[in-house]
Amino acid sequence: MTSTPTIPRGTPPHLAQRELVYATPERIDDFFRAVLRGFHDDYVPEKWQPHHQVFEPERSFGLQVDGQWISTCGAYSRTLTVPGGSVPVAAVTLVTVQPSYRRRGLLTEMMTHQLHDIAQRGEEPIALLWASEAAIYGRFGYGQASPRVHLTGKTKATAFRPDVDLGSGSVGEVERDQAILIIKRLHQALLPDRVGALNRDDNWWVVKWHDPEQWRHGASAYRFALHYDRRGRPDGYVAFRVKNKWEESGSAAEVIIDELDASNATARAALWRFVLDLDLVRTLSVDSAPDEPLRYLVNDLRSVKTDLRDGPYARLVDVPRALEARQYLSDLDVIIRVEDGLLTRNTGSIRLEAGSEGASVTRTRRRPDLIMNVRELSAIYLAGIPLQALARAGLVVERTEGAAAAAAAAFAWLRPPFCPDFF
Repeated sequence: MTSTPTIPRGTPPHLAQRELVYATPERIDDFFRAVLRGFHDDYVPEKWQPHHQVFEPERSFGLQVDGQWISTCGAYSRTLTVPGGSVPVAAVTLVTVQPSYRRRGLLTEMMTHQLHDIAQRGEEPIALLWASEAAIYGRFGYGQASPRVHLTGKTKATAFRPDVDLGSGSVGEVERDQAILIIKRLHQALLPDRVGALNRDDNWWVVKWHDPEQWRHGASAYRFALHYDRRGRPDGYVAFRVKNKWEESGSAAEVIIDELDASNATARAALWRFVLDLDLVRTLSVDSAPDEPLRYLVNDLRSVKTDLRDGPYARLVDVPRALEARQYLSDLDVIIRVEDGLLTRNTGSIRLEAGSEGASVTRTRRRPDLIMNVRELSAIYLAGIPLQALARAGLVVERTEGAAAAAAAAFAWLRPPFCPDFF
């Protein structure tokens, strides 16, 4: 599938002949090679084979000159957990522009095309992406919606408070194949309560635990442990690596926690205690975690260092459908003026009547209580960014006194959003 984009005035001759071309199953390797080049890496087909199974050619495209991709863009069809429900989402990915073609408007051309394509499909009211650079996607309406934290610390300093309950269950390390079967079931059961997380079908599970040695950076292969309740039923899991280091004083190994989750607080605490008490391990690191309760379990708050980082960016493509797809923590009746420069059908005033049972959205000409860009509306959607913080920053304008506080209370949720799925 190809189309010829509008060529801006002053475009260099070699760019004037560019075409927007969709990928085909026969050219997957060529497309991935262009993607990896855009990230300054080499494409090794064997390492990326599992990604071929989730690749959607009909949603993957780029701009070509003389039959060669000079930029790429794609999306996966996933399902996103939102407060009180779930919604189809376009998981945007593989966005690159080759170095010699940057600053030429190619990214704007692709992102605009993709947003209009998602809107025309009418299936997904939300798009989601991980940003390689934080400053890129705000101009396309994407708001930082699900912050995450990076945790580090010395394991010997992480003794728990004496009142922490580790329960009467047990934790045991399990071989990979057995563990993954159980983790799949636990993940599926926990998913409805994990705002910000994505569904994983069989192909995505293969991608999740794909583990080439070159990607381990000197650490071990994935290791797995399960928590069992007092009846012997698994109710939590942890996936981790150990990176051996040796100093004159002895071992200085690091445990790297990839994913840890459980159905209850005692199982979660016991899993943490298991990885923190591993013999020969001296430090811990977690690249990506929610507002992790570990920080409150330890006796010395300073023993776990926290670095706040940006997580996925969300973009409401169909504002009414997206707002109606989630539940709200308190009753709300508010008129919001939304500005959207790319998807102009979102621009205008809407009345949001919402509560714990859901929401209804209607168009209105009444005076708005709040005014915001679709970027800010997208940022607060998963309850990861507080509306009042954006109002204090001047990014949300309050026209009716108390409207920001009421909306902030309604858009909040019982637990912070977190996305453990990179795509």
